[in-house]
Amino acid sequence: MAHAQRAAIQSALRLSGYNLSAAADRLRIGRTTLYRLIDQYEIKFDEEARRSGAPRRRRSVAKSQPRVTLVDGNWYLVEQRDSAARRA
Repeated sequence: MAHAQRAAIQSALRLSGYNLSAAADRLRIGRTTLYRLIDQYEIKFDEEARRSGAPRRRRSVAKSQPRVTLVDGNWYLVEQRDSAARRA
């Protein structure tokens, strides 16, 4: 069990480009828990590995997607505007 957990943590770290918050999200655990497990399993990585990790993904601009909102006990379908339209 410990070997599988250690391997999962190492894999999540590599896939997230050694971004600890992203790795914790990928593992569905808290960041503090991830720190504790890294110490417990003595997982080592240096700052150079963190800097040269996977490239950061750019967020794609989402087209307007409807969302549902509850107002005074009634559900409404609301179109979301993209960020450029909000600034205008």
